[in-house]
Amino acid sequence: MTSFMHPVKKRYGILGLILATALSVLLIVTNLVLLRYANTISSTLNLNKQISNGGDEATYRKAKEITQRISGEGVTLLKNNDNSLPLTDNRVNVFGYSSVNLVYGGSGSGSTSGASHNETLKQSFEAEGLSINEDLWNYYTAQSQQSASWNVFSPNGGDYNIYDANCSGVYDLFDQAKQYSDTAIIVFSRSGGEGGDLPMDMGVKDDSGQGLVGGDEGKTYLQLQSAELKLLHSIEQKFSKVIVLVNSSHAMQLDFLDEDGIDAALQIAGPGSIGMRGVADILNGTTNPSGHLVDTYAYDVKSAPSYYNMGDCFYSDYKQNMSDKYFYFEENIYTGYRFYETAAAEKAVITNAEGTVYDYANYDDIVQYPFGYGLSYTTFDWQLENWHVGGQGGEVTATVRVTNTGDVAGKDVVQLYYSAPYIKGGIEKSAVNLGAFAKTDLLKPGDSQEVQLTMTFDDMASFDYSNAQSYVMDAGTYTFTLRTDAHTIKNNASTFTYDLDNTIVYDDDHDGKRSTDEIAAVSQQEFADAGSMETNMHYLSRADFSGTFPNQERRLNPTSIPTAVKARLEANGPGSTALENTQEDIEMPTTGAKNGLKVDDLSGADYNDERWTKLVEQMSVDELVELTGNAGWQTSAIESVGKKATVDIDGPQGLNGFNFTDTLMNTYTSEVLMGMTWNPELVQEMGDTYAKEALSWGIVGIYAPALNTHRSPFGGRNFEYFSEDPTLSGLLAVSEITGMQNQGVYVYAKHYLLNTQDTNRDGAANWCNEQALREIYARPFELAIKKAKCTGLMTELSRIGTSWSSATRALCDELPREEWGFTGKIITDGVGPGGDYYMLPDYAIAAGNDMMLTRASGDCGYTSATLDSAFGIAQMQRAAKNILYVYANSKATEVSDRYNVYWQWMWILGNLLLAGMEIAIFIALPVRAWCFATPSAKKESQNV
Repeated sequence: MTSFMHPVKKRYGILGLILATALSVLLIVTNLVLLRYANTISSTLNLNKQISNGGDEATYRKAKEITQRISGEGVTLLKNNDNSLPLTDNRVNVFGYSSVNLVYGGSGSGSTSGASHNETLKQSFEAEGLSINEDLWNYYTAQSQQSASWNVFSPNGGDYNIYDANCSGVYDLFDQAKQYSDTAIIVFSRSGGEGGDLPMDMGVKDDSGQGLVGGDEGKTYLQLQSAELKLLHSIEQKFSKVIVLVNSSHAMQLDFLDEDGIDAALQIAGPGSIGMRGVADILNGTTNPSGHLVDTYAYDVKSAPSYYNMGDCFYSDYKQNMSDKYFYFEENIYTGYRFYETAAAEKAVITNAEGTVYDYANYDDIVQYPFGYGLSYTTFDWQLENWHVGGQGGEVTATVRVTNTGDVAGKDVVQLYYSAPYIKGGIEKSAVNLGAFAKTDLLKPGDSQEVQLTMTFDDMASFDYSNAQSYVMDAGTYTFTLRTDAHTIKNNASTFTYDLDNTIVYDDDHDGKRSTDEIAAVSQQEFADAGSMETNMHYLSRADFSGTFPNQERRLNPTSIPTAVKARLEANGPGSTALENTQEDIEMPTTGAKNGLKVDDLSGADYNDERWTKLVEQMSVDELVELTGNAGWQTSAIESVGKKATVDIDGPQGLNGFNFTDTLMNTYTSEVLMGMTWNPELVQEMGDTYAKEALSWGIVGIYAPALNTHRSPFGGRNFEYFSEDPTLSGLLAVSEITGMQNQGVYVYAKHYLLNTQDTNRDGAANWCNEQALREIYARPFELAIKKAKCTGLMTELSRIGTSWSSATRALCDELPREEWGFTGKIITDGVGPGGDYYMLPDYAIAAGNDMMLTRASGDCGYTSATLDSAFGIAQMQRAAKNILYVYANSKATEVSDRYNVYWQWMWILGNLLLAGMEIAIFIALPVRAWCFATPSAKKESQNV
C-alpha cells in the first residue's frame, strides 16, 4: 500500500480538523462570554419582556395631563407691550424652522423613550383652539424632510446648525401669510445634551473647513445668528403683532427682544410631550402666565465671570488620557444673580480680557431679565402681615397677604431674599440670597391669600474655609426683603431686619453644629486640596471685583500643570488617596453565614438595626462583587438573602433606555420648565405620577432628578437641571423626590457634585474652593437628603481636584453620611467594562461609593486590593447594606422579576449542538485517518 489516504480525502481531513478546532474555540469563547455576562443577559431579556407587557394607559394619560399643567404654570411672560397677549384672534402664522422641529428637552441620557409621541406645535395649538397657517407649516415641514440630505457639521455630537439659513423660500409666502393673519409667532430654539457644551463661537469648522449652517463667526450659539435676525426683522416690518417663543432651556442672549417691532415674548424652555398645549393656553388667555425665570438673562454672556472658564481647558505641557483637562471655578460663589446683584451693590466697573468695560452700577444696562422675573396678565399687591426671626437653631418666617388687584384670575410668586453682613476681606458674601418662596393659589380679581415663607436661620451661615474651617455667621444686621425677582423689591412690601450681636461659629469648640446637621461640619482635606492645590488660578473676591475678575479665556489660553497636581495624578489613575491608610489590621469579615434572614424581613427596619449586619454576612464574596460591581441600570438578584433583580433606568425628563418607538411613555418638561413653575406642590405631583409610570413598567429605580447648578448657560445638560440657584433647585428636588419615593420608587439624585459642563467631563479636574463647593454646588443635594430623605446619589465622571469623584471619601462618606445623615446608596456614573483608566472600582468602594454603573459582570474590575482584603470585603458589605436597605424600603419586591425569562436552556442546547457537530466531524473517517496516521504514512501520502 503506497498511501493511507487519497489526496482528496486528505484535503477533506485537514479541512475537517480545522473546522473541529474552530468549533472547539467557539465553544470555549462562547461559554466564557456567557458566563461573564449571564446576569446582564438575564436582566436585559427581563426588561424587554416587561416592555411588551407593561405600562398603564390611565397613568400615561395622567402624565400627559400634568405635563400640560407644568407648562401652563412654568412658561414665563417676558414682554407684553400694550397687552398684546392674550390673542383676540385664533388665526396665527408660525415662522421658523424650529416650529416643526421643537426642542422638547435635550439629548443623551436625559432624553426619553416616549419622544416619538411628542405632539407637534400644530397638533397642540389646534387642540387648544388655535388655527395656524397650513402653507407655512407645509413649507417648513418639507424643508425639514429635506434636511436629511444636507451635509451638516455637528461639533461635540450636538446639532447646533441654524437651518433658517436654508429656508429663504419662506419669504415668498409672506403676502399669503399676511392675508391669513396679521399675527406672526416666531420660534427660536436652542438645543443641548449630554457629551458636549454649547458652541462659544459659531464660526467653528471641522478639519475639512466645513462650518455650521447659518453660524456667524464671533457669535455664540446663545445669540441670534444673521439668518434668524433677517427673518425676525422681515416679520417685524410685515406684521402688526409679533410674538417670540424662546424654545431653550439655556439662558439665551435676548437683547433683540427690546426691539419695538416685537410685541410679546414667552420663554417656553423644553415643553415636553404636550407642553405646547400649555403655551397655546397662555396665548389664547385660557391660562394666565405665572412662570418666573430660574436664571439671569444678561445682555452679554461675557459679563458673567463663569464665561471665562468654560470650554476645552487643558494643560499645555501634560498629555495623559483622562487626566490633562481641568475646570477652574474662579468665579467663586458668584454664580448667576449672586454675581450681578453683588457687582451692582459694589458699583463695580470691570474691563474684561477683550477690553470691554462693564459698569455694573448701571444694572439695567447689564441685566435684561433678572433671576425670578416673570410677568402676568393681572397685577398683585403684597402686604407683610408679620415676621419672626428665631435665632440660632430656629426659623425665619414671613407671612404675606397677596391680593389680585387686576381684572383676570392669576397666580403670583412671593420671593424672600436675605442679605448677610459683609466684612471686606472676610468671608465672601453675596449681596442677596434666595431664602424662601411661595406660590399662591389661583386668585380671582379682588381675592386675597396669606402665604407663609419659611427658612432655617442657620442656613444663612457661610463656610469659612480659610480660617475657622467651619460654618460661621458674622455678627451684624441681617436684612430680609420681599422681591418679585432677585433685583426688584416689591414696592408696597416691607423690609425687616435682625441684629446678631455675636458671631456664631458652628463647631464643637464654640457654638455647636447647625441645627440641620448630624455633626458639626468641618473642612475636609480632599475639598481643601480641590480649592488650593491648583496654583495657576485666583478666586473672584467681593473685596476687589475689578482686580480679581478672570483676566483670560482659559480655553484659548492653556496653562501649565503645577508640579503637585502632576504628582498626584501620576500616583494613580483615580488621583485618589482612598486606598492609603486602609485598615489592614481588621479581622476578615464573615461571609456565607447561615443566619436564616431574608431582605424582605427587614422592610421598615431601622438603618442601625443589627440584623442588617447578619443579613450581609450571609452573602458570599462573589455575591458582594455581583451586587456592588455589576449595577448598571439594574441591581442583581442575590439568592442568599432572597433579593430579586431590579431594573433602574434613566432619566430626569422621562423614562429612557428602551429601543421601542411605539412605547407609550411620557416626555415630561425639562427640569428648567419645572423650575419655572416655582410650585413645589405641582412638582411633587409630577414626581408622584412619574413614579407610578415607572412602576407600571416594572421599574423601581430612576437616575433622577438631576440637581447640578446652572453655572453657565453654555452647559450642555442645563435642561436636566433646575436653576442657577441652589436653594430653588434643592427645594424643588425635595418635592419631586418626595413624590417619587412616596410611591415606592427609589431615586439617584445626580450628578453629585460639580458636573456643570460636559466638555472633557471624563476625568477632568474640578478646581473649586470649599465654600463654593458647599454653598453653591452641594446645597441642592444637601436639601434633598435632609428634607426628602433621598435614597440615592449618582456621582460624576470628573474629579474633585485630582480625585475621581467616586473615589473621594469626603464626597461619598463624610459630607453626605456623617454631616447630613444620608442612609441611601451611591452609584458611579457610567464605568466601562473593568473600569476605565481612572474609574477603578477598588478606589470607589474604598471611598464609600456603593455601586458601579456598569454591566461588566465577572469580577467587575475589582482586584486583590478588594477581593483579598479584609478592608475591601468589609467595604463591599457596607455597600451591600446600603443597597439592601433601599431595596427593602421600596416596592422592588412587588414589581421586580415579574417576567422571568429562562434563556439558559438555549445556552445548554447550543453547547450540545456545537459539541455534537464537533464530534460528528472528528469521528468522520477522513479526519480520524489523518489525525491518527503515522508520520511516515502522512509523508508517503504527499507523493500520491
